[in-house]
Amino acid sequence: MANLFLLCASAVRFMERWNPWSVSTTSRIEGPFLIYCRGAGVGLLLALASGCHRDPGQPPEGQAVAKHGHMPPHGGVAVVLGDEAYHLEFLHDPSSGRLQAYVLDGHMENFVRIVSESIEVEVAQPEGARRIILAAAESLATGEKRGDTSLFSATDTVLKGMTNFDAKVIRIEIRSTIFENVQFNYPKGNESAP
Repeated sequence: MANLFLLCASAVRFMERWNPWSVSTTSRIEGPFLIYCRGAGVGLLLALASGCHRDPGQPPEGQAVAKHGHMPPHGGVAVVLGDEAYHLEFLHDPSSGRLQAYVLDGHMENFVRIVSESIEVEVAQPEGARRIILAAAESLATGEKRGDTSLFSATDTVLKGMTNFDAKVIRIEIRSTIFENVQFNYPKGNESAP
């Protein structure tokens, strides 16, 4: 805001010194022109300053507070890792039993390639927990390959027909940070709304 004020003040001073219509400093046009420039500069300063009276962390009056959350890019389920450091996006197809996981950054905007060959997930079921290994997936389109990918996938008969289940990521390492026993629900995820 201080920089904007200095910019406007400099513009008004410049306009006081420069007048393209005056031939001499006593021209009849110079007086009204300077009054106009000063008025425009002051008006601009007032308009800009009036919009800065509220706390930037607060929403404008009458507007609802937006909940913190992330939109998974594939329409899957968001699972936060750590303190919003990274996310996994899980996609599940109950008809085939396929489960996929994308590794994403903290805002779920960019894919994060990792060196892991697999991600181990434990799915709870009435008979006991079932460990499912999601293998690193290769993609010719993105150049991703095992040991340098953001997509992991597995198909398991235990997941066929399941639309709601509790699970946990046993262990995942992303850029030298290890996350263990990260619990989530499908389709709820693990991000709690404020």
